[in-house]
Amino acid sequence: MSNRQNRSDVDTAKAVTRGINILTVRNRSVAQKYMEYKRVPPSVITRVLDNPSSRRMPSAEQLISEAITPSSPSPADE
Repeated sequence: MSNRQNRSDVDTAKAVTRGINILTVRNRSVAQKYMEYKRVPPSVITRVLDNPSSRRMPSAEQLISEAITPSSPSPADE
């Protein structure tokens, strides 16, 4: 099966996008738990966490709808 598949499950695509955002701002464990909770297939979770750059770029709409705001300001913002 190809590493890249057609995006037919919008809910899974959104969960993966948010999972990658969590990975960026938090850590792998939190991202994995989130995607498991959202019932993303285990093979997809492993693939995107091991190599986040291998996934399709999210649409502009997805980036906005799945944005994660840090819980506290960074030192540079203070």
